[in-house]
Amino acid sequence: MLEDAGSPQSNIARGRWFILSAALLWSLAGVFIKFLDVPPLTIVFYRSFFAFLVFSAFFRRVQCRINGPVLISVLTYTAAISSFVSANKLTTAANAIVLQYTAPIFVFLFSRWVLGEKISRPNGFALLAGMIGVGAISLDSAGEPEMAGVALALLSGVLFAAYMINLRRTQQVSPIYLTWVNNAFCALALFFVVSSQLALTLNQLVILMVMGALQLGLPYFLFSRGLQSVSLLEASLIALIEPVLNPIWVALTVGEIPSAATLSGGAMILVGLGVRYVWPLLKKPAEPERVL
Repeated sequence: MLEDAGSPQSNIARGRWFILSAALLWSLAGVFIKFLDVPPLTIVFYRSFFAFLVFSAFFRRVQCRINGPVLISVLTYTAAISSFVSANKLTTAANAIVLQYTAPIFVFLFSRWVLGEKISRPNGFALLAGMIGVGAISLDSAGEPEMAGVALALLSGVLFAAYMINLRRTQQVSPIYLTWVNNAFCALALFFVVSSQLALTLNQLVILMVMGALQLGLPYFLFSRGLQSVSLLEASLIALIEPVLNPIWVALTVGEIPSAATLSGGAMILVGLGVRYVWPLLKKPAEPERVL
Protein backbone atom coordinates (compact mmCIF):
# COMPACT_ATOMS: atom_id res chain seq x y z
CA MET A 1 0.00 0.00 0.00
CA LEU A 2 1.40 3.37 -0.99
CA GLU A 3 2.08 5.86 1.77
CA ASP A 4 -0.10 8.96 1.77
CA ALA A 5 1.99 11.91 0.59
CA GLY A 6 0.50 14.04 3.34
CA SER A 7 0.88 11.52 6.18
CA PRO A 8 3.09 12.29 9.21
CA GLN A 9 5.44 9.44 8.22
CA SER A 10 5.96 10.80 4.70
CA ASN A 11 6.49 14.31 6.08
CA ILE A 12 9.15 13.02 8.47
CA ALA A 13 10.85 11.05 5.68
CA ARG A 14 10.82 14.13 3.46
CA GLY A 15 12.23 16.22 6.30
CA ARG A 16 15.08 13.74 6.81
CA TRP A 17 15.95 13.95 3.12
CA PHE A 18 15.97 17.76 3.38
CA ILE A 19 18.39 17.62 6.33
CA LEU A 20 20.60 15.02 4.65
CA SER A 21 20.68 17.03 1.42
CA ALA A 22 21.68 20.16 3.35
CA ALA A 23 24.52 18.32 5.10
CA LEU A 24 25.75 16.86 1.80
CA LEU A 25 25.87 20.32 0.20
CA TRP A 26 27.57 21.86 3.24
CA SER A 27 30.21 19.11 3.13
CA LEU A 28 31.46 20.41 -0.24
CA ALA A 29 32.79 23.64 1.29
CA GLY A 30 36.34 22.34 1.73
CA VAL A 31 36.63 21.28 -1.93
CA PHE A 32 35.50 24.68 -3.23
CA ILE A 33 37.75 26.60 -0.84
CA LYS A 34 40.81 24.49 -1.65
CA PHE A 35 40.29 24.95 -5.41
CA LEU A 36 39.95 28.74 -5.16
CA ASP A 37 43.18 30.73 -5.31
CA VAL A 38 41.37 33.67 -3.72
CA PRO A 39 41.89 35.39 -0.33
CA PRO A 40 39.66 33.79 2.33
CA LEU A 41 37.68 36.92 3.19
CA THR A 42 37.02 37.52 -0.50
CA ILE A 43 35.53 34.02 -0.65
CA VAL A 44 33.35 34.80 2.37
CA PHE A 45 32.20 38.08 0.81
CA TYR A 46 31.16 36.57 -2.52
CA ARG A 47 29.61 33.47 -0.94
CA SER A 48 27.46 35.56 1.38
CA PHE A 49 26.64 38.03 -1.40
CA PHE A 50 25.26 35.32 -3.67
CA ALA A 51 23.43 33.63 -0.77
CA PHE A 52 21.89 37.02 0.01
CA LEU A 53 20.71 37.30 -3.61
CA VAL A 54 19.14 33.84 -3.47
CA PHE A 55 17.24 34.55 -0.25
CA SER A 56 16.12 37.95 -1.51
CA ALA A 57 13.67 36.04 -3.73
CA PHE A 58 11.98 34.63 -0.60
CA PHE A 59 12.35 37.66 1.69
CA ARG A 60 9.27 39.72 2.52
CA ARG A 61 9.55 43.25 3.88
CA VAL A 62 7.01 42.48 6.63
CA GLN A 63 9.55 40.02 8.09
CA CYS A 64 12.09 42.79 8.66
CA ARG A 65 13.09 43.16 12.29
CA ILE A 66 16.15 44.74 13.88
CA ASN A 67 16.78 44.18 17.58
CA GLY A 68 19.52 43.01 19.94
CA PRO A 69 19.30 39.28 19.14
CA VAL A 70 19.33 39.95 15.39
CA LEU A 71 22.40 42.18 15.75
CA ILE A 72 24.19 39.49 17.77
CA SER A 73 23.20 36.97 15.08
CA VAL A 74 24.72 38.93 12.20
CA LEU A 75 27.91 39.66 14.14
CA THR A 76 28.54 36.10 15.33
CA TYR A 77 27.58 34.64 11.93
CA THR A 78 29.97 36.94 10.06
CA ALA A 79 32.84 36.29 12.45
CA ALA A 80 32.23 32.53 12.53
CA ILE A 81 32.17 31.89 8.77
CA SER A 82 35.10 34.26 8.24
CA SER A 83 37.15 32.27 10.78
CA PHE A 84 36.11 28.95 9.25
CA VAL A 85 36.99 29.85 5.65
CA SER A 86 40.30 31.40 6.79
CA ALA A 87 41.08 28.21 8.73
CA ASN A 88 40.54 26.13 5.58
CA LYS A 89 43.26 28.16 3.88
CA LEU A 90 45.74 27.75 6.74
CA THR A 91 45.23 24.13 7.81
CA THR A 92 43.69 20.94 6.45
CA ALA A 93 40.00 20.77 5.63
CA ALA A 94 39.69 17.92 8.15
CA ASN A 95 41.09 20.06 10.96
CA ALA A 96 38.87 22.98 10.01
CA ILE A 97 35.60 21.05 9.87
CA VAL A 98 36.03 18.83 12.94
CA LEU A 99 37.12 21.78 15.06
CA GLN A 100 34.18 23.82 13.79
CA TYR A 101 31.99 20.97 15.04
CA THR A 102 33.14 21.69 18.60
CA ALA A 103 30.40 24.36 18.53
CA PRO A 104 27.80 22.16 20.28
CA ILE A 105 30.41 21.34 22.94
CA PHE A 106 30.94 25.03 23.63
CA VAL A 107 27.15 25.41 23.74
CA PHE A 108 27.14 23.02 26.69
CA LEU A 109 29.82 25.07 28.46
CA PHE A 110 28.20 28.43 27.73
CA SER A 111 24.82 27.11 28.85
CA ARG A 112 26.41 26.15 32.16
CA TRP A 113 28.45 29.31 32.68
CA VAL A 114 26.07 31.90 31.21
CA LEU A 115 22.62 30.38 31.72
CA GLY A 116 23.36 28.29 34.80
CA GLU A 117 22.01 25.11 33.22
CA LYS A 118 23.10 21.70 34.52
CA ILE A 119 25.34 19.63 32.23
CA SER A 120 23.60 16.28 31.67
CA ARG A 121 25.45 12.96 31.48
CA PRO A 122 25.35 12.75 27.63
CA ASN A 123 26.49 16.38 27.38
CA GLY A 124 29.27 15.72 29.89
CA PHE A 125 30.47 12.74 27.85
CA ALA A 126 30.42 14.79 24.63
CA LEU A 127 32.30 17.58 26.40
CA LEU A 128 35.02 15.24 27.69
CA ALA A 129 35.41 13.40 24.37
CA GLY A 130 35.47 16.69 22.48
CA MET A 131 38.14 18.21 24.67
CA ILE A 132 40.32 15.10 24.25
CA GLY A 133 39.85 15.34 20.48
CA VAL A 134 40.73 19.05 20.42
CA GLY A 135 43.80 18.35 22.55
CA ALA A 136 45.02 15.64 20.15
CA ILE A 137 44.70 17.90 17.10
CA SER A 138 46.20 20.93 18.86
CA LEU A 139 49.21 19.04 20.23
CA ASP A 140 49.93 17.59 16.79
CA SER A 141 49.90 21.10 15.27
CA ALA A 142 51.75 22.90 18.08
CA GLY A 143 54.74 24.81 16.72
CA GLU A 144 53.73 24.07 13.12
CA PRO A 145 52.73 26.74 10.54
CA GLU A 146 49.20 25.32 10.45
CA MET A 147 48.66 26.07 14.15
CA ALA A 148 47.18 29.45 13.17
CA GLY A 149 44.58 27.61 11.09
CA VAL A 150 43.81 25.25 13.99
CA ALA A 151 43.32 28.24 16.30
CA LEU A 152 40.99 29.92 13.79
CA ALA A 153 39.00 26.70 13.32
CA LEU A 154 38.57 26.40 17.08
CA LEU A 155 37.57 30.06 17.23
CA SER A 156 34.92 29.39 14.57
CA GLY A 157 33.52 26.67 16.85
CA VAL A 158 33.29 29.14 19.75
CA LEU A 159 31.63 31.75 17.54
CA PHE A 160 29.14 29.28 16.09
CA ALA A 161 28.30 28.25 19.66
CA ALA A 162 27.52 31.87 20.50
CA TYR A 163 25.42 32.04 17.32
CA MET A 164 23.47 28.90 18.27
CA ILE A 165 22.80 30.03 21.83
CA ASN A 166 21.52 33.33 20.47
CA LEU A 167 19.05 31.40 18.28
CA ARG A 168 16.97 30.92 21.43
CA ARG A 169 16.34 34.65 21.39
CA THR A 170 15.41 34.74 17.68
CA GLN A 171 12.68 32.08 17.74
CA GLN A 172 10.08 34.65 16.67
CA VAL A 173 12.18 35.75 13.69
CA SER A 174 11.57 34.14 10.29
CA PRO A 175 14.44 31.72 9.42
CA ILE A 176 14.40 33.04 5.86
CA TYR A 177 14.75 36.63 7.07
CA LEU A 178 17.47 35.68 9.56
CA THR A 179 19.51 33.93 6.85
CA TRP A 180 18.93 36.87 4.48
CA VAL A 181 20.01 39.51 6.99
CA ASN A 182 23.01 37.45 8.20
CA ASN A 183 24.40 37.18 4.69
CA ALA A 184 23.46 40.75 3.75
CA PHE A 185 25.36 42.13 6.76
CA CYS A 186 28.31 39.77 6.17
CA ALA A 187 28.67 40.83 2.53
CA LEU A 188 28.30 44.53 3.37
CA ALA A 189 30.76 44.43 6.27
CA LEU A 190 33.40 42.52 4.31
CA PHE A 191 33.02 44.65 1.18
CA PHE A 192 34.95 47.46 2.88
CA VAL A 193 37.66 44.99 3.95
CA VAL A 194 38.16 43.24 0.59
CA SER A 195 37.25 46.08 -1.82
CA SER A 196 40.77 45.96 -3.28
CA GLN A 197 40.67 42.14 -3.68
CA LEU A 198 37.45 41.65 -5.63
CA ALA A 199 38.96 40.88 -9.05
CA LEU A 200 38.10 37.35 -10.20
CA THR A 201 38.52 35.18 -13.24
CA LEU A 202 35.35 33.86 -14.89
CA ASN A 203 35.93 30.38 -13.43
CA GLN A 204 36.37 31.80 -9.93
CA LEU A 205 33.19 33.84 -10.29
CA VAL A 206 31.20 30.77 -11.37
CA ILE A 207 32.55 28.70 -8.46
CA LEU A 208 31.66 31.42 -5.96
CA MET A 209 28.18 31.79 -7.45
CA VAL A 210 27.66 28.05 -7.01
CA MET A 211 29.03 28.23 -3.47
CA GLY A 212 26.72 31.07 -2.50
CA ALA A 213 23.57 29.74 -4.14
CA LEU A 214 23.91 25.95 -3.88
CA GLN A 215 26.48 25.28 -1.17
CA LEU A 216 25.38 27.95 1.33
CA GLY A 217 21.98 29.41 0.46
CA LEU A 218 20.08 26.28 -0.63
CA PRO A 219 21.26 24.12 2.32
CA TYR A 220 20.04 26.69 4.85
CA PHE A 221 16.65 26.65 3.16
CA LEU A 222 16.56 22.82 3.09
CA PHE A 223 17.64 22.60 6.74
CA SER A 224 14.92 25.05 7.78
CA ARG A 225 12.32 23.05 5.83
CA GLY A 226 13.53 19.81 7.36
CA LEU A 227 13.19 21.15 10.90
CA GLN A 228 9.46 21.61 10.28
CA SER A 229 8.96 17.84 10.59
CA VAL A 230 12.21 16.50 12.11
CA SER A 231 13.31 17.15 15.69
CA LEU A 232 16.40 19.27 16.30
CA LEU A 233 18.07 16.27 17.97
CA GLU A 234 17.59 14.01 14.97
CA ALA A 235 18.53 16.79 12.54
CA SER A 236 21.77 17.41 14.45
CA LEU A 237 22.59 13.70 14.29
CA ILE A 238 21.97 13.52 10.53
CA ALA A 239 24.09 16.66 10.02
CA LEU A 240 27.11 14.89 11.55
CA ILE A 241 27.66 13.39 8.09
CA GLU A 242 29.09 16.79 7.06
CA PRO A 243 32.39 16.61 9.02
CA VAL A 244 32.78 12.98 7.91
CA LEU A 245 32.34 13.67 4.19
CA ASN A 246 34.13 17.04 4.00
CA PRO A 247 37.70 15.68 4.38
CA ILE A 248 36.83 12.68 2.18
CA TRP A 249 35.82 14.94 -0.73
CA VAL A 250 39.01 17.00 -0.24
CA ALA A 251 41.18 13.86 -0.11
CA LEU A 252 39.61 12.53 -3.32
CA THR A 253 39.82 15.79 -5.28
CA VAL A 254 42.87 17.58 -3.87
CA GLY A 255 44.81 14.69 -2.38
CA GLU A 256 44.96 16.26 1.09
CA ILE A 257 45.20 13.35 3.56
CA PRO A 258 44.36 14.02 7.24
CA SER A 259 47.06 13.17 9.79
CA ALA A 260 46.66 10.33 12.30
CA ALA A 261 46.12 12.91 15.06
CA THR A 262 43.35 14.59 13.05
CA LEU A 263 41.65 11.25 12.40
CA SER A 264 41.81 10.16 16.04
CA GLY A 265 40.94 13.59 17.46
CA GLY A 266 38.13 14.09 14.96
CA ALA A 267 36.77 10.62 15.75
CA MET A 268 36.65 11.50 19.47
CA ILE A 269 34.72 14.71 18.74
CA LEU A 270 32.23 12.97 16.44
CA VAL A 271 31.75 9.96 18.74
CA GLY A 272 31.07 12.31 21.65
CA LEU A 273 28.51 14.26 19.67
CA GLY A 274 27.00 11.10 18.20
CA VAL A 275 26.43 9.59 21.65
CA ARG A 276 25.03 12.88 22.88
CA TYR A 277 22.45 13.08 20.09
CA VAL A 278 21.57 9.35 20.05
CA TRP A 279 21.05 9.09 23.83
CA PRO A 280 17.88 11.24 24.04
CA LEU A 281 16.43 9.60 20.92
CA LEU A 282 16.59 6.21 22.65
CA LYS A 283 14.66 7.45 25.67
CA LYS A 284 11.00 6.52 25.89
CA PRO A 285 9.28 8.87 25.86
CA ALA A 286 11.77 11.34 24.32
CA GLU A 287 12.38 14.35 26.47
CA PRO A 288 12.09 17.83 24.94
CA GLU A 289 15.50 19.24 24.08
CA ARG A 290 16.54 22.83 24.61
CA VAL A 291 20.06 23.06 23.29
CA LEU A 292 22.01 21.75 20.33
